[in-house]
Amino acid sequence: MQANQVRQFVERYLATFSAHIVESHPDYLTVKLPVEVDKDIGNRPFYWSWVDKMNLAYQPLVLTFAFHPDRMPDGLRAEHLHLGAGRMQQIFASAKKHGQFVCMYEQNTASLPATGKRRSTPLVPWLGINLKVSFLCDKRRDLMLYLGVNLHQPRVVHDFSTYLFQLPLSPAIPDYFYTLDRKISVEDALQMARQEAEAVIAKEDQAWAAEAKARLAEELDILAAYYEELAKREPQAEQADADDEEAEKAEEPQAAQAIVPLPQTEAPPVAEPVVEAAQTIDEYRSSGGRILDFLRANGIQVTPREEINQEEWKKSTPEEEKQRRMDELRWQYEPRIEVHFINGGLFYLHSNPPVQKLSGAKTVRHLPANGRIM
Repeated sequence: MQANQVRQFVERYLATFSAHIVESHPDYLTVKLPVEVDKDIGNRPFYWSWVDKMNLAYQPLVLTFAFHPDRMPDGLRAEHLHLGAGRMQQIFASAKKHGQFVCMYEQNTASLPATGKRRSTPLVPWLGINLKVSFLCDKRRDLMLYLGVNLHQPRVVHDFSTYLFQLPLSPAIPDYFYTLDRKISVEDALQMARQEAEAVIAKEDQAWAAEAKARLAEELDILAAYYEELAKREPQAEQADADDEEAEKAEEPQAAQAIVPLPQTEAPPVAEPVVEAAQTIDEYRSSGGRILDFLRANGIQVTPREEINQEEWKKSTPEEEKQRRMDELRWQYEPRIEVHFINGGLFYLHSNPPVQKLSGAKTVRHLPANGRIM
């Protein structure tokens, strides 16, 4: 997203919550956050817990967002907003939280007669669903489905969101309009959307899955060959270790005979260690010591060796290591399909969207495995 796109998104986000714009400058934006926005992006949860418990009037937070790092405002504490900024990620999360499901009405006043007696015009209920279909293996391909389900006369259309962007929509029903009854429930509409998504997946080329399985078989063969060779080398290594131990045992008697006893001398008396009286942290600080030194001397406990669970530090056997690596390869290469719900809404429309074929699905990107969303 460019700087102008970031600003447009932020302005639309703030306008949705009817935020008060204190100052709108070409380079920055000063806004007084409403309650919902403040709780989502204000970063002061303790303040809001205190206000809610004490039932106090809140003090709105005023922020200044700058969109060009080389043109920051003078005399204002501004925050640079860009795609990777932490505050921008909070705005995205807030928009997803509050806008995952909406209810909108088409404002089609052109269909009303200009003069004479006005009659009520019906609005047809539609369920709009945006889905992301992910084809996953060691590579990844995402497919976006924008489905619309007619709840009055059951049918499914594709590319529904693109059609909605062309319509004047409002959260309030317009005058001289009324809504038709729903002939099917939302659960039935979701089932129809699921069947349509399965039909789209069935029409996709399945060669990617066969290729992924072939790559998996190749990787598993290489792994099996490696551990077979490792198993052949282990007896030789064990025999070499045993020979070394026998050689060391044979050298021990000769070394014992070569030892000449030294005359014994009395050892000097060992001074008893001076035990200092235990100090509290206040006494330690008053004597000029640092808190960190006091914690290091008194706060770190040493676990005796016999209390350490040695099973946790046990070395893995070759079979356990082989099985673990095989599981990792299967997780990486095995083909699978995941469908994620992005957002949706209930739309009451006067006009009818055109019927789109299954080719309306759009591939958005093709990424390696490390870019997958699980």
